[in-house]
Amino acid sequence: MKFILVDSADRENFYPFTLNRSLADCRVGIFTFKERWEQYLKEAAGVLTAPYLQVLYPDQPVLQSNEALFFINITCVPSEDLIAKIKTLKEGEKLMSNTGKWIATHTSERELSKILLASFASIDYPNAQFVRDAIQLLQIHTSFVLRDFEWVKSNRTSAPIDPSNKLINPAEIFVEAGAEILCSNLNATEGPIYIGKEAIIMEGVSIRGPFVLGHKAVVKMNTSIYGTTSIGPFCLVGGEIKNAVMMGYSNKGHEGYLGDSIIGLWCNLGAGTSNSNIKNTAGPIQMWNESKQIWDTIGQKMGMLVGDYSRFAIQSSINTGAYIGVSANIFGNGLLPKNIPNFTWGTLPGYQFEKAIEDIDNWKKLKGMKISDAEKQVLKHLHQLSA
Repeated sequence: MKFILVDSADRENFYPFTLNRSLADCRVGIFTFKERWEQYLKEAAGVLTAPYLQVLYPDQPVLQSNEALFFINITCVPSEDLIAKIKTLKEGEKLMSNTGKWIATHTSERELSKILLASFASIDYPNAQFVRDAIQLLQIHTSFVLRDFEWVKSNRTSAPIDPSNKLINPAEIFVEAGAEILCSNLNATEGPIYIGKEAIIMEGVSIRGPFVLGHKAVVKMNTSIYGTTSIGPFCLVGGEIKNAVMMGYSNKGHEGYLGDSIIGLWCNLGAGTSNSNIKNTAGPIQMWNESKQIWDTIGQKMGMLVGDYSRFAIQSSINTGAYIGVSANIFGNGLLPKNIPNFTWGTLPGYQFEKAIEDIDNWKKLKGMKISDAEKQVLKHLHQLSA
């Protein structure tokens, strides 16, 4: 392992999703950031993140060595040309964008400040593109889906699709082995449709691409989904979904609307839960910026950002431009607050740590998994900060 993906310089821009894990594990499109980089690098990559999160990435003895490694800004969008440029770096050289943003360094240093800021010989790369923050990630979501779909098509062959389905533009529909799709409408006119291994699309579903359904995810009967939407592995979805990302293991299993939103891991939206994505006035939306501790004006359309392990009671009404932290157990009458911090109980602070861990483990057991000691350690850190 000679390539290390670094999120420490920009991870605060991707809250709440990087509060309890690295950006490397955030999934948008078919792949996570780490998986996408590894496809270009053609080998496994390590992760360097905030010290309290590094416990989640323990199997990296290379970080304890004196070997010169390639440290790469994970928010930079990978390309073949960029990888070739990174690999030409000599020890002691770094790659910068023409706007002065750090891209990569080849060094035996291990301190983040020395990797990012030291006076290495610098090479400019004028074509660099970066993902700025979580809101922009939703805005450029389509480009990741299109790129990932082409990568899959070029590396393997689609499984056959049952003739009970109605397909429009079938050349842009890819189905992995073991997926089950019956009596549904799949329209890839406006973008590709990807169905992962062992995923299930039940009868009466209507999907308009671009669309991604991950490994063992399930779309329930009569669901309506339109692009660009990515449903991650082991998710369960129903109702109406538009321009949304569910990163994995989360549920929106019943009627209700989800739009212009990103949902983290292990979340649950109770029956009838809906979010607003535009104000009644069609005016500018303000959204809480957790890293800056301010309200940002972000445009005319925005649903919600929901951190890992957060859950909504049935019939929850979620306000336009809502920011939801990690491990919140949310319930309440009327429109919910626009800023719901980590470990909220109802709409107020007070979700006790032991109870939160017990509840998370209960949800994980429903999908045959359990919470790890490393995850508990990270959540304990966050809970202490919220106290």
